[in-house]
Amino acid sequence: MRRAGLLRFDTGFHFFLGAARAAGQKLHGVDEKRFRFDLLVALGALLISGVAAASSAYQTYVIRKQFSATVWPYLTFVTSSSTNKFFELDVSNPGIGPALIMTSTVTRDGKVIEQPPGPSVVPAVGAALAPERAQAAAQERKSHQHGSNDMTSSTVLPGDVLPAGQKLELLRVEGKFLTRPILANIYRVNVSLCYCSLLGDCWTKRLSDQAIKPRSVRSCPATS
Repeated sequence: MRRAGLLRFDTGFHFFLGAARAAGQKLHGVDEKRFRFDLLVALGALLISGVAAASSAYQTYVIRKQFSATVWPYLTFVTSSSTNKFFELDVSNPGIGPALIMTSTVTRDGKVIEQPPGPSVVPAVGAALAPERAQAAAQERKSHQHGSNDMTSSTVLPGDVLPAGQKLELLRVEGKFLTRPILANIYRVNVSLCYCSLLGDCWTKRLSDQAIKPRSVRSCPATS
């Protein structure tokens, strides 16, 4: 009697374990399916958010490009001359935005013309042509034609702004004694400008550049 009861208990216990295992396997299958579904939903949400972020970044890029075109400066050097009468050198901004001058350097034969900070009695461009001025003065005295030669020059300093559609006369000489030697030696003088737009896009432009367009740079050198 006792043995029969133990047999029935053992049979029932094994039946319970089998049912529990089956239920566990069923629940495991349901959890695995739910996990896969949740993973797909999460990946889909991540993909959608990534596309939205990329679209927003592209729209921002396009808007900035469109706006930068409305404040785009474009510096170029313009020369005009007559062999026996005059020579003029201008820096012009035919762009549609102001040019913020960050650095300005004048050299002769590759050597920087050092000028004291602030306005100078003789701007750097004029100082670079000192030998030609001395030669012209000597020829004036020799020919007794005093006052026949004249030179005006301007300085471009960091912090200056050249508005759109405007130009700055860097140099103008008049008189044959001065015009001729300057025309012969102006190639030895170089003017280098680094300038930026209102958005911080920057370019460099040199008088000696063979390229017509200014060269885009990441930033202008810091000034002391």
